[in-house]
Amino acid sequence: MRIILALGALAIIGLSGCVEDPYGYGGGYGPGPAYGGGSYGGGNGAPDPSARANYGEEYLSAGFDDDPYTVSVTSGGELDASSLGGECTGMISRAPDFQLTYDAGSLPLTFGVSSYKDATLVINAPNGDWYCDDDSGGGTDPEISFYRPESGVYDVWVGAFGGDSGDAELFITELR
Repeated sequence: MRIILALGALAIIGLSGCVEDPYGYGGGYGPGPAYGGGSYGGGNGAPDPSARANYGEEYLSAGFDDDPYTVSVTSGGELDASSLGGECTGMISRAPDFQLTYDAGSLPLTFGVSSYKDATLVINAPNGDWYCDDDSGGGTDPEISFYRPESGVYDVWVGAFGGDSGDAELFITELR
């Protein structure tokens, strides 16, 4: 059962309470789940989007030249992403691993991780919603696509499924 609500933008809310964007805003290869608003950040034991990113930050505009943009990170952390609800999984750090400030255009925006370990991906989007993925990028690699990305700040965590952290490469592309 789905209920359609108009709250400044169209959203579909399923029985589980997760928000789905009918326009394909987030999550994997199609319309994906978003979890909550800004209520998870900043507390003890919760990811904090306001914290300084572990592996830096970048500003990119639609049509950026170095596509894909890549960042070397180490997956994992001390927090369990499942505390965010929905499909969130893996161990993540309190601070985001990377922060992207993005000036959107008409192209989709995809975040993915390549790793020999089983990585997960958690993103706090500009609208405050949380997006999570485990294996949509193929094998054990996560990937989240925003088909109509918003301009603003994307805080990104690269998690470790089962706490098995390791070297990983975060990539950001408009070419998928």
